[in-house]
Amino acid sequence: MSNSYYSKNTLDDATWVAVLLSERDVAGQIPINFVTNPAVSLSSACFGAGLYNRKDATKCISNLLAVGYRRLVLDLYWSVERRRWTFCPVTIPAKADVMVSASEASETATMTASTNSSSTTSDAAAASITAYSDSHGDTVYELGPYRCTNDIDLSTLTDVLVGYFQDTTSQLITYTTYLVLNLHVAGSDSAPTKPAFAVTGDDLPSAQIERVGSFLDVKLRGYLYSPSQLAKDRSNLNESWYEVEEDYMPIVQYYTIHEDKDGIQSTPDGWPSSKYIQLAKSDRVMMEYGSVDPQLATYDLSQDQDAVFPPGYLTSAIQVSGATNGSMTSGCLYKAGATEVSRANSSWAMSNDIPVAYGASDDSTMQSLDDTIAGITGCGISPMLNSTLFGQTADVNVDHYRNVSLAAGWAWAIGEPQGAESGGGTQGVPEFGRCAIMDLSLGGRWRATNCTEQRRGACRVGNSPFSWALSNSTVDFYHVSDMCPPGSSFAVPRTGLENTYLYKYLLTQPRSIIDPESLDLSQREIYLDFNSLDVTSCWVAGGPGASCPYTSNPQQLERKTVLVAAIAGIVICIITALTLFVKCNANRRNSRRRKRVIEGWEYEGVPS
Repeated sequence: MSNSYYSKNTLDDATWVAVLLSERDVAGQIPINFVTNPAVSLSSACFGAGLYNRKDATKCISNLLAVGYRRLVLDLYWSVERRRWTFCPVTIPAKADVMVSASEASETATMTASTNSSSTTSDAAAASITAYSDSHGDTVYELGPYRCTNDIDLSTLTDVLVGYFQDTTSQLITYTTYLVLNLHVAGSDSAPTKPAFAVTGDDLPSAQIERVGSFLDVKLRGYLYSPSQLAKDRSNLNESWYEVEEDYMPIVQYYTIHEDKDGIQSTPDGWPSSKYIQLAKSDRVMMEYGSVDPQLATYDLSQDQDAVFPPGYLTSAIQVSGATNGSMTSGCLYKAGATEVSRANSSWAMSNDIPVAYGASDDSTMQSLDDTIAGITGCGISPMLNSTLFGQTADVNVDHYRNVSLAAGWAWAIGEPQGAESGGGTQGVPEFGRCAIMDLSLGGRWRATNCTEQRRGACRVGNSPFSWALSNSTVDFYHVSDMCPPGSSFAVPRTGLENTYLYKYLLTQPRSIIDPESLDLSQREIYLDFNSLDVTSCWVAGGPGASCPYTSNPQQLERKTVLVAAIAGIVICIITALTLFVKCNANRRNSRRRKRVIEGWEYEGVPS
């Protein structure tokens, strides 16, 4: 089923706030390598038009973070002449700076201030370097098919990330960002479309600040969960993942555990949970090297091993294929009959087998795109967007990218959970549904329903992620746990793949009990251990008595107020704080101004 949502105000919508928060929280104890997150290539989403401008790139990256992309794939180019990593695929020669200065000083060769104006060159035109002044007032160099400003370097990314991390510290909106670093050599301005030359010896990045890993380690220090930290945590679980609150500990069924004679537990393959990283450790970013061009064959990645994971450590490429309705015909990690994670290993699974959306956007194209994204996610695989949607980058039109990101949600049906914006109800009876059910007629997606409805419930067999049973009879939500068969307990799927296993299991049941096409709702709807009885839109597992973790005092009557109102207030504070952060930083560096825009940040006059 599609999970698209076409509102231009998606992130201001209470329903989607509840969707993002609840899906993050229900997977909070799953090791991060088994949690799906939408990924995007910046080369396509931000630079697909061949324009590499710092201000536009900043707005684009900010928009992508704002609409839910958790994994950013970067193509970085080493410029030997300028001794820095840049997003521009071609080196802007140092002589170009001199030429622009001469052009600006010349009365006969002035730079224009419009991207639609004709390009001009300086008196040194023999060098065949063309430049113009864009709508931001920045100098853009034309280098074959590329148009680049000379400040579009790695600090463009780190400036955005630092601002983003600083202003999303609330537990309600904290997420981990993953960076995949593909390394290239910048081409020559004299032959911008030809392969770059190999870089060796002194031309390689050498100083600490020149190395990608070292640069990012310095700039993002305090937010980084590193390979060295993982190794330390794995070596003694008693003093790491098991030392925090129980709700932050990773689910042990997802990794191997060894115990020595002294009772010290360790793991060779485990990963922490998102709650451990985000909430217990307050770490916000993890980095991995992706592909490395042959021209950089002698670049020693091991020097950055304390900060950046080696290639393939956070990514496992999966090839998938499927029908236009989202059903997968190959590559899906669902394995009928599997009960253990090792038989359906989705660790760091990711696929970029997504239809390319060219031409004008329309509902049918977006429907097919969203269905494919939903199908991939339901198979336990993170979808990676590797195309410029409908020919527009995310700084120009973020709506298409938002739809794809939100289609990667695996739990709720479109428009659910209903009533997220309302406190609802009188005399203690909620006006809207506050208990989650899986609707078989919606392909296993979830809906919110009244907790007094009579339904069967989903019961997990033992602690197996993939083994399910049904409660013995139909009861209201408050009594489902009493009806689960021996050896099982009332539960909720915690990932897209777990959800698929439950859905597929239900389809095997006799039609007299489960029938997706039945008019009797009790035959096509199943209670899940997920409710918002305590606080509206704060969805929690643990039965009807579970408390919302975001209320400081459970006895306060105010806890029944709408959680979304608090979230909205936080968003307003973020906008205000980020505006102050940007202005102060600009005044400190070069007194240029910056401005905040909705659902992203657009900076004006950002220094290199």
